[in-house]
Amino acid sequence: MLQSPRRKLIPIYAAILLLVFHSFLVAFINSSFLEQYIDAASVGAIYIIGSALSVLIFLFVSRVLHRAGNFKLTVGLLIANFIAVIGMSQASTLEIAIPLFIVHLITVPLIIFNLDIFMEERIGNDESGTGTSRGLLLTMASLVGALSPFISGMLIGPTGADFTNAYLVSGLTLIPVLAILLVYFRSFSDPIYSEIDLFSAIGTFWANLNIRNVFIAHFLLQMFFMMMVVYTPLYLTGTIGLTWAEFGIVMFFAQMAYVLLEYPIGIIADRHIGEKEMMAAGFLIIIIATSWMSFVTVASVAVWATIMFTTRVGAALVEVTTESYFFKQTKSSDAQIISFFRITRPLAYVLGAIVASLALLYVPFNFIFIVFAVLMIPAMFCASLIVDTR
Repeated sequence: MLQSPRRKLIPIYAAILLLVFHSFLVAFINSSFLEQYIDAASVGAIYIIGSALSVLIFLFVSRVLHRAGNFKLTVGLLIANFIAVIGMSQASTLEIAIPLFIVHLITVPLIIFNLDIFMEERIGNDESGTGTSRGLLLTMASLVGALSPFISGMLIGPTGADFTNAYLVSGLTLIPVLAILLVYFRSFSDPIYSEIDLFSAIGTFWANLNIRNVFIAHFLLQMFFMMMVVYTPLYLTGTIGLTWAEFGIVMFFAQMAYVLLEYPIGIIADRHIGEKEMMAAGFLIIIIATSWMSFVTVASVAVWATIMFTTRVGAALVEVTTESYFFKQTKSSDAQIISFFRITRPLAYVLGAIVASLALLYVPFNFIFIVFAVLMIPAMFCASLIVDTR
């Protein structure tokens, strides 16, 4: 009996959402976990190493896929990530904690990439429902992403000094993901994988003014995300004085901006005004709200929830419109450009961590948010230069 298209997607939906929960549960505490062993300025160096290795592996991942296949590679990455995160929950020394964190940092984006391949196979050649399928998944993932920091804050507890339970729960979440793969994807038939030619991809997207500008905008958005994930928890819990439970509440309200806005933004971009205006407006909101963070010193959940929510309103506008515009400008034959687009996140983490680490040598911690706000200004101009789709 054939499964309906929607029922075929349920296992991969479940796997992706569990992975989102696993990742977001510890994403905002990773920098504080590292700060137990190294200072805040050195945290960026660890992200540089891990993200650079992730980019390098992405460039050669198709060769591994050719030899091992997506199923075996995903299972191997899940096991490695499970060992790393469970190990982090018990780590007590720098020599153990840092290598385990780097393994976790490398494997998560690769697993997401692998699950995306499974999802494409489940969708098949009928792309008529792709937008709806991915739109629904993004909405559910945003809700899980909003709940995860809140749950993480509760697991850490009032002292804010013990991350053990958060990493244990995060690691155990990978067990049902592994079970889903073993049950539903053991006989997965691999497609033909194309290798990423880095220089060819750069040359191709640079030659197209619209793709170049939207790529730069998307890349700088990923740098903003890097700053939010790595330095905001350190600042709000270490400098401002919020407890981890309060931080979880702040991030829950912040992430709800995605749940409420991303789907309507996509509809507006498709049917009414296109992407250009909303993309530029999103960056303007990010610039203003991020710069506020340098000057607000009150330890108020309501105040910081408002600021964080405002930054995510801008980010939601940019995230949806950059992805929508990019894929409207490309087609399936543009494999090199699309593959390069997929590695913008680890690339942005490398450059963002370098910028932040250098900035912290010369400016107080709170001014790091001014630095990232300034970095978003070129992105706003890039957005204003694209030719709109409507």
